Amino acid sequence: MGHELTALYGIDHARTLAILTESHYKVNLEDKKEKLAQYAERVWNITDGTLEEKAFIGIEKTSAFFKSLGIDIKLSNYTNNYDGTAEIISERFKERGWLGIGERGKVTPEMVKKIIEMSY
Repeated sequence: MGHELTALYGIDHARTLAILTESHYKVNLEDKKEKLAQYAERVWNITDGTLEEKAFIGIEKTSAFFKSLGIDIKLSNYTNNYDGTAEIISERFKERGWLGIGERGKVTPEMVKKIIEMSY
């Protein structure tokens, strides 16, 4: 997804990852909550709450960290022409046969569309 944003808008890859991080983890929270909670504990010293609560706080703190560095985390901060981006990238995934990627094979073109739309 990040590479596609680079191809479409010339945004460097590090910034595309910052754009996608929050929405990607929120969409995949159920599958990633254990690792995200561990990350929140080890990096942000979040020790209170359920796994899901810690994971969510870790996501929010990561977004706040990017912002503290002056990195915008929304696609709309990089281009006014973002409308339709989710559909374009989702279609590119379909054309390539990327119908279930990621470590668990669950990232579908439909999920890609949702993640990118949330990143506007």
